[in-house]
Amino acid sequence: MSDIEILDIIDYRNKYATQRMLVVDRMPSLIYERRSRVLLVGHDSGCFGFYGYETPGPTWKAFGGRTFDIPMVDGSVIEAFGQWWDPGTPADFRGLVYSYGMNTIADLARCHVFSGGVLIDCSIVDAWLAENEPSNNYHKYDEGHKDFGKDRIVSPWEPAVA
Repeated sequence: MSDIEILDIIDYRNKYATQRMLVVDRMPSLIYERRSRVLLVGHDSGCFGFYGYETPGPTWKAFGGRTFDIPMVDGSVIEAFGQWWDPGTPADFRGLVYSYGMNTIADLARCHVFSGGVLIDCSIVDAWLAENEPSNNYHKYDEGHKDFGKDRIVSPWEPAVA
C-alpha cells in the first residue's frame, strides 16, 4: 500500500478556536503491535492509533461494548468486546504527533465530516505546510454548499483587520 499523501489542509476558524483538518488521498489502515501488556500501537504511513487494555466490568465496557477486530502486525486479530479503549496519546508520542480531523475527497462528497481519532506525525504536516498554504474554507469539498470549490472565504469568525 502506498504512503498516505496530504492533498489539502483546511484551517477552519469558528467562534471558539481554529480547527485544522487534513484532506488525504486515502484513510489510514492501522495495523497494531503490542508495546506492552496493556498498550497497542497502530501505524500506517506516519499515522498512529492507540488502544489501552482495561478489564471490562458489569457496568463498564469500552466503546459501549461495541465489538470489532484489531489487526496485528503478526497477522493475528484481537477480538475487542469492551476491553480495549482509547488511552489518549502515550507519553513517548506526545509532541511528535498531531490530532487533526481527516478524510478523503470522495468520502467528503458522500458525508461532509472529518474523522478524528487518528494522529499523524508532526513532520509530515509541517513539511506540507512549508510548501503549501492551507485553505480556510471548511466547505471546500462539500458539493451542496455555496462555498464549494473556493479556497479562501471570508468567515464571520475571522478577526477584524486593524
